[in-house]
Amino acid sequence: MPNLKVNVLKSEAVFVSNVVESLEDHQDGGAERLKNRGENEVFADETDDLDVHPSTPLFNADDDFNGDFDDDNDVTTLIEYFLFFVCGLGSSLCYISTLSSLVYFKVLYGANSYVYLSLIIYLPFLPISVIQAVWDQHYDKIYQSRRTFLFRGLVGFSLSLLGTIFINISRNSGLASLCGDALLQGFGGAILYGTLNQMATFTGRGNGQRLKAIILAGVQSSALVVLGVGLTSGFKSHNGERFSRFILSIVAIETVCFVAFLWLLGAPSIAASMVRRDSSLRQLDQLLDIRQGDRKVKEVHLLINDEPSNEQVPQLQVTELSLRELLKYSKACCWILMITLIPSFLVGSWFTRVLTDWISLAQILFYVRIFSDFTGRLVTIIVPTKSTTSLAWIAILRLVPVVLFFLNSRYPHSLSHDYADGFSILLVGIIAFLSGYLVTGCFQLAPQSMPWEFRPTNLSKQASVLTVAFSFAAVGGLVSSLILIAFDL
Repeated sequence: MPNLKVNVLKSEAVFVSNVVESLEDHQDGGAERLKNRGENEVFADETDDLDVHPSTPLFNADDDFNGDFDDDNDVTTLIEYFLFFVCGLGSSLCYISTLSSLVYFKVLYGANSYVYLSLIIYLPFLPISVIQAVWDQHYDKIYQSRRTFLFRGLVGFSLSLLGTIFINISRNSGLASLCGDALLQGFGGAILYGTLNQMATFTGRGNGQRLKAIILAGVQSSALVVLGVGLTSGFKSHNGERFSRFILSIVAIETVCFVAFLWLLGAPSIAASMVRRDSSLRQLDQLLDIRQGDRKVKEVHLLINDEPSNEQVPQLQVTELSLRELLKYSKACCWILMITLIPSFLVGSWFTRVLTDWISLAQILFYVRIFSDFTGRLVTIIVPTKSTTSLAWIAILRLVPVVLFFLNSRYPHSLSHDYADGFSILLVGIIAFLSGYLVTGCFQLAPQSMPWEFRPTNLSKQASVLTVAFSFAAVGGLVSSLILIAFDL
């Protein structure tokens, strides 16, 4: 029995030695050497055009998992950064175009229509994020990441486009029909949002911190595109005769974003990252499985060959965490997201209910919110967040302007109307700026809450867990808004 164990460990050592050698070949530009060796084992059909060998792992013992940026080792090009930004923009463009028409739909269906539309659009984020957290990595192992991510992109963009086209056709058919079309946009946006955040975790260096910020900035910047389309099409905020031209322009831009997504999937470094990820996941499944509670632990013993002492190198342990354990490591960031986003969505859904004589105030508040949120996300690229403790304090102090906003929107007569409207704009800007900074900071800092040896196989699942928290907060804020409306508060 001891001899059997030694043989198993030696075979694993040879396996890992080949993996490390393949990585060195890839890093040293030895693609030709690999070709001469004739190694065409796994994913041969997937890697013919890639400068990566199928056995190249996603990580090794020398990788830096501390979450710091490492520009010298970042293989993501400026074009790919731009493509991630465009894809982030496309993930929210369609449903933002619907929400930005809040004045138009307020005229058609009343002030509460914006709250209903917001709830319908963000409600799919909750089930989709849960499904992605539980099942996505499982199906990535079976069908390979390039295929699964392509499928999710096709479904997400298709639903977004269909919902937008249907809104143009049936916008005058009643609020229920409008909400049904917006639901398609919500499902499409939820799928794309989760998919892009997962891609960022295993594509960019430093746990994808910079890519996450760029994606989230793209999500918010879609409103600026919608604003430009509204102005150039003549729709502005409530010109119903130009609504069709406005929607068709949005459809055209969303199609361009879909093409950018396809281009991104075909980019060499992105495709190579997916192949390495698939290879690592499959290699881990081939190693010894040792159950520790509800964990699945794989241990690789690296033996030094040709040494009489049979000395062992420290073992590399890779753990696939359960969702419960991921929540344990991510709970601080999840709580910050909840404290930040519930008030954000509550404030955002209240724009059409602010007491004012200025009919365009709701539209202005909407774009002030988007622009301020976008600015806050960009600040995290220039000044990265350092700790969850500082984020927690900012999130708590941010509740002060939230309370002031509702007091001012409910009792504007304490100030003159001019000052009350200006005060509302100022408060929304502060709330949204801090929201963008806090949300992006949470997505950046969350990987650092896990020990480094857990990160390689759990980063994409952790991103899905954070998306679940985001979704809970969005639905919680919008439901809170409905409760306030029901009690006429």
